[in-house]
Amino acid sequence: MTKTQQLVTQLYKNENGEPLILTPTQLKIFDLIFKRQHPRSHLMCHTRFGKSFVVGLAVLTRVASFAEKWAIVAPSGAKAQIIMSYIIEHCFDNEYTKRKLQIDSSESMDRLRRERSKSRLVFKHTDGTFGEVFILSADSRNKLAAGDALMGFGAPNVIEDEASLIDDDVEAKIFRMLGDQMDNFYLKIGNPFRRNHFLKAYRDPSYFKINADYTIGLAEGRLNEAFIEEVKKKPHFDVLYENKFPEADAIDDKGYSHLVTDKELEYSLDYITESAYIGERMLGVDIARGGGNFNVWVMRTGNFAKILGKNKDADLMSVVGQTTRLAKENKIDMRNVFTDDTGVGAGVSDRLREQRFYINAVKLGEKAEDELKFINKRAEGYWKLKQWLNQGGKLNLRDDWTELLDIKYRANSSSKLQIMSKDDMRRNGIESPDIADALMLTFTGNPYIPEVIRQQAEADYVDNYSIV
Repeated sequence: MTKTQQLVTQLYKNENGEPLILTPTQLKIFDLIFKRQHPRSHLMCHTRFGKSFVVGLAVLTRVASFAEKWAIVAPSGAKAQIIMSYIIEHCFDNEYTKRKLQIDSSESMDRLRRERSKSRLVFKHTDGTFGEVFILSADSRNKLAAGDALMGFGAPNVIEDEASLIDDDVEAKIFRMLGDQMDNFYLKIGNPFRRNHFLKAYRDPSYFKINADYTIGLAEGRLNEAFIEEVKKKPHFDVLYENKFPEADAIDDKGYSHLVTDKELEYSLDYITESAYIGERMLGVDIARGGGNFNVWVMRTGNFAKILGKNKDADLMSVVGQTTRLAKENKIDMRNVFTDDTGVGAGVSDRLREQRFYINAVKLGEKAEDELKFINKRAEGYWKLKQWLNQGGKLNLRDDWTELLDIKYRANSSSKLQIMSKDDMRRNGIESPDIADALMLTFTGNPYIPEVIRQQAEADYVDNYSIV
């Protein structure tokens, strides 16, 4: 057992109250911070490696031992609070850190331990000096406000968590927090979502690097092969598990990547006859918001999609009639019709219900089914669309699907996938993606399967696959 592991084991406990054991790479991360081994460091770990936990323990041990000030800066206050919550949780594991913790007379240790929500902690040493750790938000959505807020703070030791999600301009002001302290420590932590200052530091030979990708996780028992095979099908596997920066032509200066590439679109164009359709038929209806926008109707089966209609008719009642007509003509169950229930779309949904045509009215801004990975239903629907194409879904080659090339995505400050908003697309000179949205809507729910078909499918399964 190394000296560092002995120290960690003596001080800290796991969730079962047992002495804490860190993996070899986690010990390297602990030493990097606790011993301040390198003035400039760059750390990438696969997601769920436990880096925030180890960073919290190392900072806690450092401020409880030395009269130093440490700042933890992240893209949001909630992100920064993750490391701080680990510090608060484990400072009660032992008397060494617990007795040095200073709290206000109006507070209680029990409440602090329970809520773990403080943004600043102070530790008093036996010689009367103090160690301090505090957290700050570097919200890049408002560069000026974020930069100005950070300029009011200084610390000779700064840790940037989720560093690649922090804007270059804001990061420059974070660096200035080191001030004129000659003996300082600067650590960038994160996944390589963007080609910004985080990539520049990775290429800078003056930065010490630790890169714990999924192969390290497998070797140290934090992952298994079955899990890796599963997550390879999920968004951002290359970023979250392989620790690979996006290619230069795959991402813009705002961190957005193209959802569908030229090659993916080209490969998906084909023609399938009606007799070869697989699965239930669904209809996605994107309703025009005025201006130059179109009403669009897209039908999709399990293996094929085509545009059924497109117009600029501003009469919502006409849109209602067109929707019911196309659904009936193409043998689409009303429960497999999906419309955007936002703005004027809500009027169409209401009128269809009045006619007892019960469709799926989708609010794309609401929470996704998998809210840990996607910011809303729109992002989740578009990612399912991409997966469908990559798994062999075909688009009618006689239709124009080039709008799909305008859809971009990125990870937000909470590492959730988001799609570039229509307002941002408009500011970049991109027209509303009406066709792409209509297709995406068919991925916002599970297709309804009539009971008679379900029963027949089950009977076929039993007849063909049962073992007597």
